[in-house]
Amino acid sequence: MNTKKRKQGFTLIELMIVISIIGILASIAIPQYHNYTARAQVSEALSLVANIQPQVKDFYQAKGRFPKNNKEAGVPAADKLIGNYIVSMTVEDGAIHAKLGNRIFDSLNDKIVSIQPMVVSGSPMSPISFICGYAKAPKGMEKVGENKSDIDDMVLPHACRSW
Repeated sequence: MNTKKRKQGFTLIELMIVISIIGILASIAIPQYHNYTARAQVSEALSLVANIQPQVKDFYQAKGRFPKNNKEAGVPAADKLIGNYIVSMTVEDGAIHAKLGNRIFDSLNDKIVSIQPMVVSGSPMSPISFICGYAKAPKGMEKVGENKSDIDDMVLPHACRSW
Protein backbone atom coordinates (compact mmCIF):
# COMPACT_ATOMS: atom_id res chain seq x y z
CA MET A 1 0.00 0.00 0.00
CA ASN A 2 1.77 2.96 -1.28
CA THR A 3 -0.36 6.00 -0.69
CA LYS A 4 1.04 9.41 -1.21
CA LYS A 5 0.30 11.88 1.46
CA ARG A 6 -0.43 15.35 0.29
CA LYS A 7 1.00 18.18 2.33
CA GLN A 8 -1.57 20.28 4.11
CA GLY A 9 -1.44 24.08 3.93
CA PHE A 10 -2.12 27.10 1.78
CA THR A 11 -0.46 27.94 -1.47
CA LEU A 12 1.21 31.28 -2.01
CA ILE A 13 -1.60 32.38 -4.33
CA GLU A 14 -4.25 31.60 -1.71
CA LEU A 15 -2.37 33.60 0.91
CA MET A 16 -1.97 36.55 -1.46
CA ILE A 17 -5.72 36.55 -2.19
CA VAL A 18 -6.54 36.57 1.53
CA ILE A 19 -4.09 39.43 2.16
CA SER A 20 -5.59 41.39 -0.76
CA ILE A 21 -9.10 40.98 0.64
CA ILE A 22 -7.95 42.14 4.08
CA GLY A 23 -6.28 45.17 2.48
CA ILE A 24 -9.44 46.12 0.61
CA LEU A 25 -11.56 45.82 3.75
CA ALA A 26 -9.06 47.92 5.73
CA SER A 27 -9.01 50.63 3.07
CA ILE A 28 -12.79 50.94 3.46
CA ALA A 29 -12.91 50.66 7.25
CA ILE A 30 -10.18 53.14 8.23
CA PRO A 31 -11.81 56.28 6.74
CA GLN A 32 -15.17 55.24 8.20
CA TYR A 33 -13.56 54.84 11.62
CA HIS A 34 -12.04 58.31 11.29
CA ASN A 35 -15.50 59.80 10.55
CA TYR A 36 -16.98 57.88 13.47
CA THR A 37 -14.29 59.14 15.87
CA ALA A 38 -14.63 62.73 14.62
CA ARG A 39 -18.41 62.53 15.05
CA ALA A 40 -17.92 61.25 18.62
CA GLN A 41 -15.63 64.19 19.39
CA VAL A 42 -18.13 66.70 18.01
CA SER A 43 -20.93 65.03 19.99
CA GLU A 44 -18.94 65.32 23.18
CA ALA A 45 -18.27 68.99 22.42
CA LEU A 46 -22.01 69.56 21.93
CA SER A 47 -22.74 67.96 25.29
CA LEU A 48 -20.64 70.71 26.89
CA VAL A 49 -22.72 73.33 25.08
CA ALA A 50 -25.82 71.83 26.71
CA ASN A 51 -24.55 73.21 30.03
CA ILE A 52 -25.21 76.82 29.01
CA GLN A 53 -28.49 76.30 27.15
CA PRO A 54 -30.54 76.68 30.38
CA GLN A 55 -29.13 80.17 30.96
CA VAL A 56 -30.14 81.22 27.43
CA LYS A 57 -33.59 79.71 27.95
CA ASP A 58 -34.03 81.37 31.37
CA PHE A 59 -33.01 84.75 29.95
CA TYR A 60 -35.59 84.41 27.17
CA GLN A 61 -38.35 83.46 29.61
CA ALA A 62 -37.50 86.38 31.92
CA LYS A 63 -36.91 89.10 29.30
CA GLY A 64 -38.89 87.96 26.25
CA ARG A 65 -35.79 88.13 24.05
CA PHE A 66 -32.55 86.24 23.67
CA PRO A 67 -29.26 87.37 25.24
CA LYS A 68 -26.94 89.32 22.96
CA ASN A 69 -23.70 87.95 24.47
CA ASN A 70 -22.15 85.78 27.15
CA LYS A 71 -22.42 88.47 29.80
CA GLU A 72 -26.15 88.99 29.26
CA ALA A 73 -26.69 85.24 29.33
CA GLY A 74 -24.94 85.10 32.69
CA VAL A 75 -22.21 82.72 31.54
CA PRO A 76 -18.42 83.12 31.70
CA ALA A 77 -16.46 84.79 28.89
CA ALA A 78 -16.12 82.75 25.70
CA ASP A 79 -12.48 81.82 26.35
CA LYS A 80 -13.42 80.49 29.80
CA LEU A 81 -15.95 78.01 28.40
CA ILE A 82 -13.56 75.28 27.27
CA GLY A 83 -13.30 71.51 27.27
CA ASN A 84 -11.47 68.60 25.70
CA TYR A 85 -12.70 69.52 22.22
CA ILE A 86 -13.80 73.16 22.62
CA VAL A 87 -11.61 76.28 22.88
CA SER A 88 -14.48 78.76 23.32
CA MET A 89 -18.26 79.15 23.37
CA THR A 90 -19.82 82.44 22.32
CA VAL A 91 -23.43 83.47 22.84
CA GLU A 92 -24.72 85.81 20.10
CA ASP A 93 -28.39 86.73 19.99
CA GLY A 94 -29.32 83.45 21.66
CA ALA A 95 -27.25 81.23 19.36
CA ILE A 96 -24.29 79.43 20.91
CA HIS A 97 -21.20 79.07 18.73
CA ALA A 98 -18.72 76.42 19.86
CA LYS A 99 -15.24 76.76 18.42
CA LEU A 100 -13.57 73.36 18.22
CA GLY A 101 -9.98 72.76 19.24
CA ASN A 102 -7.73 71.43 22.01
CA ARG A 103 -7.61 67.62 21.64
CA ILE A 104 -9.88 67.42 18.57
CA PHE A 105 -8.68 66.04 15.21
CA ASP A 106 -6.55 68.53 13.28
CA SER A 107 -9.09 68.55 10.44
CA LEU A 108 -11.70 69.96 12.87
CA ASN A 109 -9.44 72.47 14.61
CA ASP A 110 -10.87 76.03 14.58
CA LYS A 111 -14.17 74.86 13.06
CA ILE A 112 -17.44 76.16 14.52
CA VAL A 113 -20.67 74.37 15.37
CA SER A 114 -23.68 76.55 16.12
CA ILE A 115 -26.59 75.65 18.36
CA GLN A 116 -29.59 77.87 17.74
CA PRO A 117 -32.74 78.33 19.79
CA MET A 118 -36.05 77.71 18.04
CA VAL A 119 -39.32 79.40 18.86
CA VAL A 120 -42.87 78.60 17.84
CA SER A 121 -43.87 81.08 15.15
CA GLY A 122 -46.28 83.69 16.52
CA SER A 123 -46.33 82.24 20.05
CA PRO A 124 -43.70 83.82 22.30
CA MET A 125 -45.06 81.99 25.38
CA SER A 126 -44.49 78.54 23.89
CA PRO A 127 -41.47 76.61 25.13
CA ILE A 128 -38.25 77.01 23.17
CA SER A 129 -36.06 74.26 21.84
CA PHE A 130 -32.55 74.09 20.39
CA ILE A 131 -31.22 72.81 17.08
CA CYS A 132 -27.65 72.38 15.93
CA GLY A 133 -25.59 72.62 12.78
CA TYR A 134 -27.40 72.57 9.46
CA ALA A 135 -30.60 70.89 10.66
CA LYS A 136 -33.81 72.47 9.48
CA ALA A 137 -36.37 73.81 11.95
CA PRO A 138 -39.55 71.73 12.18
CA LYS A 139 -42.74 73.07 10.62
CA GLY A 140 -44.21 75.84 12.77
CA MET A 141 -40.89 76.75 14.39
CA GLU A 142 -38.18 79.19 13.40
CA LYS A 143 -34.50 79.41 14.24
CA VAL A 144 -33.15 82.41 16.12
CA GLY A 145 -29.65 83.81 15.69
CA GLU A 146 -27.08 83.08 13.03
CA ASN A 147 -25.78 79.66 12.08
CA LYS A 148 -21.99 79.98 11.82
CA SER A 149 -21.36 76.25 11.43
CA ASP A 150 -18.50 75.57 9.02
CA ILE A 151 -18.01 71.88 9.65
CA ASP A 152 -18.52 69.03 7.20
CA ASP A 153 -21.99 67.51 7.38
CA MET A 154 -20.54 63.97 7.63
CA VAL A 155 -18.88 64.55 11.02
CA LEU A 156 -21.93 66.15 12.61
CA PRO A 157 -24.24 64.00 14.71
CA HIS A 158 -27.28 62.85 12.72
CA ALA A 159 -29.59 65.36 14.47
CA CYS A 160 -27.41 68.26 13.24
CA ARG A 161 -27.22 67.31 9.57
CA SER A 162 -28.98 69.13 6.74
CA TRP A 163 -31.25 66.29 5.66
